[in-house]
Amino acid sequence: MYSHFESSSWVTPFGLIFIAAIITAWFLSRRNAISVSIDPSHIDLLVPITIIVGVIGGTFVATFMPLDHMVAGEAMNHGIRVRLFAILGAGAIAMSVYSRIAKLRFRRLLDVFAVPTLAGLMIHRIGCFMAGCCWGDVISHEHSTAFASQVQSTSFLQGIAQGVQYPPGSLPYEQHLAMGMIDSDALASLPVYPVQLYEAGLLFVLILVLSRVPWKRSPPGTLAIITVCGYAVMRFFIEYLRADGHIVLGNLTVTQLQCIILLPCIVLLPRWRKSVVS
Repeated sequence: MYSHFESSSWVTPFGLIFIAAIITAWFLSRRNAISVSIDPSHIDLLVPITIIVGVIGGTFVATFMPLDHMVAGEAMNHGIRVRLFAILGAGAIAMSVYSRIAKLRFRRLLDVFAVPTLAGLMIHRIGCFMAGCCWGDVISHEHSTAFASQVQSTSFLQGIAQGVQYPPGSLPYEQHLAMGMIDSDALASLPVYPVQLYEAGLLFVLILVLSRVPWKRSPPGTLAIITVCGYAVMRFFIEYLRADGHIVLGNLTVTQLQCIILLPCIVLLPRWRKSVVS
């Protein structure tokens, strides 16, 4: 996710879809809140609060991750990149503070927002596809580059998947140009995997699975933990098809390292809190 897009238009397809994603998550969260006897007015306050705090917190974290700014090594530094997990983490902190003030159960609030957040993200990924952000690897492996592990991470789908090309000025085009994979007079980028749509499809499947979880009868926080773990595993593997993540360790991106760290923390956190209380 990038903090800006170079466009002179106030209304863009990406912006409209982003608003649709927020409204969808908002509506579904209100419905979940009502089903567990939480006043939906709390959701009306929490949605803008968590978004604002999440973006501010995510931007703050991004300033301490200079390597993550680079999309094609030193050849293409596209400014600060606001990470999804940083936004969600900052938003969760804001939700925790609000729950204490409003005397609500924080874990139950997390359950209320869990699946709606995935639904909003699913819609958001369609906007990413249209805007050209969060793009995929180059389908063809014929182009040799010093950053091959970043843009040509797998050949598993080569010959099966259909690629999409982006016009001049788009992030995929700028990346391929910076790497010398296309000439400056090229009419479009190289074909890349429509990984944004892959993720949207996987999110849809994950939402269907999670909708079967009896979270209202489960201990508070159960659905939230399953949701975070499910998305972290899915995102770890989908990263192998994305070309916008800077390789920082071996063949792993920043997001993959975050997934590796996040999974045990999320699973062990409830047990740690229980041991502290006892």
